[in-house]
Amino acid sequence: MSYSLVVGEPYPRQVNWPKSAANLVLSENYVEIIHSFDGLTSDELAAFTTGSATVAVTIGDRHLMWCYRFDAPPRAGAPKATLGWGDSPWEAYRQRGRTVGVPGQQGEPFTAYMVLVDASTGIVEGLRPAELSRDVADALRYGVARQLALPYDHEAASREIDAVYRRHPSTQSLLREAIAGQRFPALDN
Repeated sequence: MSYSLVVGEPYPRQVNWPKSAANLVLSENYVEIIHSFDGLTSDELAAFTTGSATVAVTIGDRHLMWCYRFDAPPRAGAPKATLGWGDSPWEAYRQRGRTVGVPGQQGEPFTAYMVLVDASTGIVEGLRPAELSRDVADALRYGVARQLALPYDHEAASREIDAVYRRHPSTQSLLREAIAGQRFPALDN
């Protein structure tokens, strides 16, 4: 990585951030999972920065789906704050600026860096490392290898992604196709 990430400063690359999505940056040396949201409350921000996180991966021929959820640590008398289930497709051939890959070898976990960006300003609002389990790491390795084994065809990938969304109108439904998942406990304050 040739840049640094600092909470309160702009994300170092110019990006048009979607209002609610995740973008994976997968390379052999570094993995960044950028979650962009617009207009988060302080409780939702706490859900990302210190709450529990749950992730899952589904695999297609020409895409993978990153599913995610963040729940704030419980507070006495307060409603539970959450960034409920969401999902984002990822295509290897659309990643720019880095050679696509996944760190380590089959069967090895690795650390990814989850980044929270305010979609309206591009400001980094939160950072948290996440040790991805062997199962999630291997699912990403499998998904990347499967995509790279096929020639680039964005239209075919789009049809595949559209078919997934027709079968699964919600992330909770999509989770039935997940080949790996992991829950991260809330962080100590």
